Amino acid sequence: MHLHPEHSKLVVALVYHYDELVSYVRRRFGDQHFARDVVHDVCLEIMERPPQLAVQTPMAFLRKLSRHRAIDRYRQYQTQQSHLNQLQQTAEHAHQIDGERVMHFVQRLEALKRIIEALPARQRQVFLLHRLHDMPQQEIADALGISRNMVTQHFNKAMGSIQRQWAGL
Repeated sequence: MHLHPEHSKLVVALVYHYDELVSYVRRRFGDQHFARDVVHDVCLEIMERPPQLAVQTPMAFLRKLSRHRAIDRYRQYQTQQSHLNQLQQTAEHAHQIDGERVMHFVQRLEALKRIIEALPARQRQVFLLHRLHDMPQQEIADALGISRNMVTQHFNKAMGSIQRQWAGL
């Protein structure tokens, strides 16, 4: 790979000041491994997507780029930790579910299944295609050979019937 002379200066500055950049990131974020990963990311970014404009002060540019990459990585880490914590809480909650609640859920699910099965054929078909298979109404109309307006009417009737019967449970 052949670099433009301006980009070569930036790469040379990165190599020459590597340890200084790692220390700069480590001082702000407190972890040597994290800092090395950030500076590595900066190096890759410069190699893969060099700046479009000439860099007048390479070290200032590298510090700023390193700080931004560190912030991005830190935010990504925080987001991942948040998701992992939510998953752990969900898993802990799942162990607390008792048999009565599970049985109640299964009974309600079976009741909903019976309500849907009792719908007239066309209403049931439109409802399932739209809600279960996430088909847009126009695709349903094309597949069933009916107008989009009829799809809307069948769907609305199905929803109304389901809501009335569900409320009566």
